[in-house]
Amino acid sequence: MHKTVVPRLSGVHRFACLALYRALLRQCAKLPNTAPELDACKPLIQQKFHKYKRLQSPSQTLNALKAGYEAYDLLHSASAGNQHDVNRIISLISETRELKQRESEMQRALTKYKQLKQKPPSPREQRREASRRAQEQTALRHPDATPILSRPRPVVSGKRRVPVLVNARGVPFLRIKKPQPKNLSGVIRTKLEKRWSRIKRRERLHEDLHFSKDEDDWDSLTLGLEKDTFEQPIRDAISVVNNQIHETDEANRRLAEAMWNVVLAERKLAAEEQAKEKGEQTT
Repeated sequence: MHKTVVPRLSGVHRFACLALYRALLRQCAKLPNTAPELDACKPLIQQKFHKYKRLQSPSQTLNALKAGYEAYDLLHSASAGNQHDVNRIISLISETRELKQRESEMQRALTKYKQLKQKPPSPREQRREASRRAQEQTALRHPDATPILSRPRPVVSGKRRVPVLVNARGVPFLRIKKPQPKNLSGVIRTKLEKRWSRIKRRERLHEDLHFSKDEDDWDSLTLGLEKDTFEQPIRDAISVVNNQIHETDEANRRLAEAMWNVVLAERKLAAEEQAKEKGEQTT
């Protein structure tokens, strides 16, 4: 079987292509300045080489090289003063520009047609887009937002929404409606990460406590009993962390009780408003 040769991985092929590329650029520099259209030769050659540099098909590579050598002959003749070839180059550049312009117009028309024929978004996509917009709008706290514990509101426009008390791994909050505001999610995440970091610190301190006991045992054997020990500072640090965790949990418990009272008050007002609305409808 014949060995498969990939042109762009061949050193001989790369040398030949680079030599042709440099020769074409040199001929572009020698073109006469009689027509401004000739200035487009160099960018056009660079664009074509960049476009075809990853060709792997031997037949396509052969056709591209043949076109390159023909272009070299044409540029060489034009740079020597052949007006016929100069006009031919100008004509080729004009045709290339017109073809590129037609392709751009066709592409714009095709894109516009696809947009007109595009299917309407599905209900799921509409919900996803609405959720994305809601997250963008609630990334920051609204400047006119009132504290949640200031509820219940004595008068509301429309039907009263009774909040739901939610426990997010120990962090309580009142959910008024979905989707959940992004700034609220950030506050909950920050509180949970802070509590978890304290728990991990407490675990590391318990590990260090075993090493401190060994150090104190060694000192008692070599130096006798000492007033200052390695164990006591670590026990003090563990006590501080435990107090911080306990205070945070206690604050969350008090907040949960206050929020539950808000829920009960909202339920009471909602029931009264519903009963009043039914009485007005019967009369």
